[in-house]
Amino acid sequence: MRVSDADRAEIADRLAKHFSDGRLDQAEFDSRLDQAMSATTGADLAGLLADLPEGETTAPAVDPSQPRSQRKLQRRLLKLQLERERLLLKHDRREHRRREREYRWYSLGRLPVLILAIAVAIIAANALRDIFSIWLVLAVLAFLWLRNHSDRNRKDPQ
Repeated sequence: MRVSDADRAEIADRLAKHFSDGRLDQAEFDSRLDQAMSATTGADLAGLLADLPEGETTAPAVDPSQPRSQRKLQRRLLKLQLERERLLLKHDRREHRRREREYRWYSLGRLPVLILAIAVAIIAANALRDIFSIWLVLAVLAFLWLRNHSDRNRKDPQ
């Protein structure tokens, strides 16, 4: 059965999660990701996650029946994972604010161009208005001259 882009994206997301958790190294992640993106059938995707744990890839909850040293280690791992998530969120927020600032500066950078275009349009409109009025006056004078000239020709038949 053929797979969709959404299926490939889901597998890629799961691979990325396993890579970020340290279960895959860079080369293995790249090769599996290339294989996932070029997959056309479900069989092509079948073996990509076979050797990786299923479901939630977070650290297990602390079990009170375990030895104290292991519980401490699990707590430390949970704290590290929470700290990693907090730092990722902080980074994402910082990136979002940076993109917003860039967009604002980009928009403000366009403002002088817009003002210049409006000024040129106003100057051109005034020039065309003046030119148009000169041509209108010349056209009226030509009309009156031709009318007057043709009246003279009618009066003097010679």
